[in-house]
Amino acid sequence: MHPTSSQPLGITFATLALTLLPLAAAQAVTPAEKPYVGGYTQGSVDTRSQLMLLDDNTFCFTFMGGSLDMLAGGRWKAEGNGVRLQEVRQNGAIFPVFGKQLAEQKGSVAFDFHGYSLSNATSAVFATSGDDALPTTMRPLFKADQSNWSDSYKLPPLPATQVRYFYIGDVEVDADRQPKRLRVVQYRRGDANTLAVGYDQAFGNPPLDLKATMKDKVLYVDGSRFGKQDELPNEVLEGIRAACIRPALVPGAKRPAEEGSEEDVQDKAAAALGKVVVRNAPLVPVKTFYLPLAAMQGAPYFPGTGK
Repeated sequence: MHPTSSQPLGITFATLALTLLPLAAAQAVTPAEKPYVGGYTQGSVDTRSQLMLLDDNTFCFTFMGGSLDMLAGGRWKAEGNGVRLQEVRQNGAIFPVFGKQLAEQKGSVAFDFHGYSLSNATSAVFATSGDDALPTTMRPLFKADQSNWSDSYKLPPLPATQVRYFYIGDVEVDADRQPKRLRVVQYRRGDANTLAVGYDQAFGNPPLDLKATMKDKVLYVDGSRFGKQDELPNEVLEGIRAACIRPALVPGAKRPAEEGSEEDVQDKAAAALGKVVVRNAPLVPVKTFYLPLAAMQGAPYFPGTGK
């Protein structure tokens, strides 16, 4: 079982008591499913995972460990001699890119790579082109054994004519975590000449698709012991739906922590003064395609530390 997202957490059964955002009417669990309803916790010195199965056939999975935090929601149902859990995601970019146009950058293009998020990608690669012909080779962004990361990695400005399109990707792995192929996302630069590039683990790995069984009130996930069943208090259920399940299942829904952000306050204040706040605009990917592992060639763009 591999975590897939990087939302900042701090979530426990006790702290999930948030305002309820009601979901659409849901049907009750079947007699075969009812014994699974509850919360399960797995922890070690460095990591903590929680799996919460609700009586409307929705679930929330959280993981906290090291630099990786994850929050995933979805649906579950009886299948075979146990239950199956399938994550639900809204659409999003694996490699989010934000661009803006600066007058002083005329004739050239600057790239700024977000090191902390890209450290979670497997062997990130990058390329640019002056036309829409897909590249046959990609250079690694960072050295293979990089262990220390900085927030920002900036390339020297590139001639704009050489960057009509750019390509950002990583190594896709199989179920055994073995390298499989390069997954590459193509972007058209447009008018932007300053671009910030990151990585979103929420979309970087395949959605959770887990099988679970129960024995003596202990949940086993994909054959491994996960944790003992605990009852979920009503106030915790409300928080789970608001912070985890509704954002996964309802298009446009936000987590409570994302509502009323500092940027929203600034925008409202600027609007009251008749001002317009211009923020970096997200670019929309053109397509995703795949290359063999052998296409990763050349020295890394950033052989040392960030800046």
